[in-house]
Amino acid sequence: MIELLNKLSKKNIDTVIESNNWEIINNFKVKNLNLNFDNSLLKRQLEEVEKLIYESTCDNSWLGECAKYHLNSGGKRFRAALALVSGQIFGLDSKSSVYVAASCELIHNASLIHDDLQDRDLLRRGNPTIWSRFGDSSAVNLGDFFITSSFEILSESPSDNYFKHKAIKEFSRAIKQALAGQTREIQTRADLNLKIKDYESTARAKTGSLLSLPVKLIMLLTGNNYDLKSFKSIYETGLAYQIQDDLSDFIGIKERGLPGRDLKEGKMNALVMQYLSEASSSEKYLLNMFLKKRFESISEEEIYFWISKMQEKNIIEKTINYLYQVIQNSMYLSQNAGNDFYQINKFIIKNILLRISKKLI
Repeated sequence: MIELLNKLSKKNIDTVIESNNWEIINNFKVKNLNLNFDNSLLKRQLEEVEKLIYESTCDNSWLGECAKYHLNSGGKRFRAALALVSGQIFGLDSKSSVYVAASCELIHNASLIHDDLQDRDLLRRGNPTIWSRFGDSSAVNLGDFFITSSFEILSESPSDNYFKHKAIKEFSRAIKQALAGQTREIQTRADLNLKIKDYESTARAKTGSLLSLPVKLIMLLTGNNYDLKSFKSIYETGLAYQIQDDLSDFIGIKERGLPGRDLKEGKMNALVMQYLSEASSSEKYLLNMFLKKRFESISEEEIYFWISKMQEKNIIEKTINYLYQVIQNSMYLSQNAGNDFYQINKFIIKNILLRISKKLI
């Protein structure tokens, strides 16, 4: 059955590559998202970010060893890069930008560790997750360790104390918002009454809050107040990020082992939502029974069945189209917010699309 799932994954990857909608969205990435920032400076700053993160978390204690394992497993340091690019755009000094980048990257990794534990994911970036390798307690403690370290790093930023106080308050507020989104996602698992607007608001809260955070912190540390309306475009990129994440899981390019892990966890992801809009009453009933099963009682044969069943209704094509519509809306909102937000938005969208295109080989 594992071999059949891998074959199905290859078939679904081919479906994405051959999709007319994917050709449009991939061309959009190439033609319309050219970026204007100092790449050489960004590279040097990312090295400083990595050094600061390791100095803050990777000692010789048990948690330090767990931190080394997790940080060495990879990751694109996208949140860090977003903070650094925002620093270039809004004119924050390089050292302060590095501290913001390190704190945002650590809080993101804390969320990954806790998410893996709650979802019982066995793999992250192709390697055993913290809880599956070192146990539940180590995962809870390491996630908390990263959270406290992120606050410590931000508090040590060489910025004006008044502005730093505002930034730390915003940091806490964003974490609360992300937690509310994560809680909502867990509460609505296997909930076939969930509306697409609810899925979208959850994604904006869970993912959009931490994507907008680096930009907000940079602005606050430069002494600029921000208008929440200006950030609508970035929250919309949070929705785009979640849709691509759902699609990557479904077609099997998310480095979680086999495809369809979201189905096994009962998640109401973008593809499930698309399927429900097309499904008959009997199909909805059967899907509901499946999604409510206990995680450990779900077989790979059942996962294979539901991936195949959903693809019969062209769910991949429809999800790609959905992703493109969200991206277009995000770009429209960012243009209305001004050139600075437009440039930041392009950087985020390009990195979201690269997450898929780099793995479609």
